Amino acid sequence: MASITVNEAAELVGRSRRTLYRDMKRGNLSFTTRRDGHRQIDTSELERCYGALKMPEPGTLSRASSTASDDVLIAEIRALREELVGLREEVAKMRRLPAPEAAQDGQVFALMDNKLAAEMAALRAKREW
Repeated sequence: MASITVNEAAELVGRSRRTLYRDMKRGNLSFTTRRDGHRQIDTSELERCYGALKMPEPGTLSRASSTASDDVLIAEIRALREELVGLREEVAKMRRLPAPEAAQDGQVFALMDNKLAAEMAALRAKREW
């Protein structure tokens, strides 16, 4: 994940810089220190401490960067979040399904293995785009 400044982190979690510094001092929020002495926080650490991050509109972070590559990355993040929601719903549906009955010669399990292999191949192909 990306490392960001304390100002950017405060914007993403909707908290004050003071709150972030207090949590860093208490050891609740991990950070790294750059060579120039400024602190950087990993975005995954922010999500661990404060929950889902607030996605800002392109170009609103303190680093003024509204380049095309940033827009592409933001669009990809949104698409991945939507895909994650769909996958979580699918897992929830699968958990509600009854367990398969035991079949002779492991036919059910062989069928499940084939389906799983096909789904894994599709996911791999999707990642390579």
